Amino acid sequence: MSTSELSELGPARCRALLASVPLGRLGFVRDGRPSIRPVNFTLADDAIWLRAGRNSWADRLDGQPVTFEADAYDSGRRTGWSVIVTGVATLTTDVGTVAAQLGAGLRSWAPAPRDRVLRIGVDRIEGRLLAPRPDTDAAPESGTP
Repeated sequence: MSTSELSELGPARCRALLASVPLGRLGFVRDGRPSIRPVNFTLADDAIWLRAGRNSWADRLDGQPVTFEADAYDSGRRTGWSVIVTGVATLTTDVGTVAAQLGAGLRSWAPAPRDRVLRIGVDRIEGRLLAPRPDTDAAPESGTP
């Protein structure tokens, strides 16, 4: 018997959850095959922003549709959330835009130099929340590790 319920999240709640975590995953097609990269990001101006280096995989994404996902979970309570954004990636080298986004706290965890930003416009945003049902105490079932 499940002690959790799954619910859809509205766009505002999805944006708030995205803003609460520093790491997500970027999905795109590379050489005709699905590819996923872990990335750190910021959310600003209704877009996901990532730092990128010159001659990197990000160069090939300019103008391409991509999917971005971020999540968080509590394994002890068996709860969590996931937000998925789909949009078009735009590689930005404009000094003013890059400076504005870097000033917004967009710090790459990858080695320098990271002097470009990849903007993912939010064409579609959807999320789901797995939370304890209100009529349960959300305690793990007995006998579970």
